[in-house]
Amino acid sequence: MKTDLISAIVAAIAGVVITFLILTNIIQNPKPVNVKTISNPASANVNEPNPEIFNYRALNPTVETYVDCKSYNADGNCIEE
Repeated sequence: MKTDLISAIVAAIAGVVITFLILTNIIQNPKPVNVKTISNPASANVNEPNPEIFNYRALNPTVETYVDCKSYNADGNCIEE
């Protein structure tokens, strides 16, 4: 019984050591990654938003959507007739 316990402990220690060596080899050798950067991210020019996307009929996930609506108010909400 003592030999079984000692064998289990030795196997556990060997597994921890092998795992440690493998992980330190993987973690210490990261692959280089190229990242795109912007040379001048700040600009004083502000473009108008695309009116086809940003309009009063555009879907807004924060408001209730009406599928069979024919008239909308300025906020994009359905006006029931």
